[in-house]
Amino acid sequence: MPDQTRRALLLAALAGALPAVGAAASAAKASAAAASPAAPMPTPTPTLTLLRGESLDEHGQQRPPSPAQRQLFGALERELGVVFAIQTYPWPRAERKALAGAGLIFGLPPTPERLRRLRYSAPAASNRLWLVTRSDATFPFAGLADLTGKTVGAVRGYSYGAAFEQARGKAFRVDDDIASRATRLARLMLRRVDVVLLYQPSSESAAEVEAKVRAYMAPRLRDMGVPATAELSVLPQPMASEPLYFAIARGRDDAIIGRIDAALARLRRQGEPVPPPPPPPAGGRP
Repeated sequence: MPDQTRRALLLAALAGALPAVGAAASAAKASAAAASPAAPMPTPTPTLTLLRGESLDEHGQQRPPSPAQRQLFGALERELGVVFAIQTYPWPRAERKALAGAGLIFGLPPTPERLRRLRYSAPAASNRLWLVTRSDATFPFAGLADLTGKTVGAVRGYSYGAAFEQARGKAFRVDDDIASRATRLARLMLRRVDVVLLYQPSSESAAEVEAKVRAYMAPRLRDMGVPATAELSVLPQPMASEPLYFAIARGRDDAIIGRIDAALARLRRQGEPVPPPPPPPAGGRP
């Protein structure tokens, strides 16, 4: 056989063998990979629906949670190992969704009917309920009797306590409006109502709330053509101090309320910047 023919046959044999060697190496690598344990996939953080009642700005847009609420929610997310999926609705709809088991709800005041259907946490924070008037129409206030004959601006679907609800439409008239403080305060300046109820964090004094309200409404009052001498005042005595709770439908409470209570207690022991627990209500915990 000529040398050239032998050389060609040898090269062809080598060319055929090389892919086989490469395939064998690839198979060996695949076998080794299959034999070694796979790296564990990261566990996704559980998501928990958190319902809130809406609070609208002057443009009808939802206002974000207050800094104190964001701080509280963030601390609980870290402590519980969850992510809150916050959903905001008008209060009546938020309550219906909570009763139907759509998630936790925050800030819904307890009533006898709600206590039958919802399980409430320990107090997580608190608000004070202030009375805002025109500066030229203030009045002494020591209790609900001082609202007799007045028209009170309130948020539709919200509860202001059993005593207030019992006196509603009897001792005083209630003007229920949307959850826009700009709209309600504008109605006050236009004398459509005599006083507006306004919740603010319990850490704020009457003077601090008044300063915030005046700064907030100053540009709006100019646009309304209200005289420059017209001002808003916050009465020195709050109408109530209201604890804020988490709650969930009783049939959907898979121990989350107990976990929230334990997390709040731990955070406060550790000195975390979460709102201090308010004084217990006169009737005890809901």
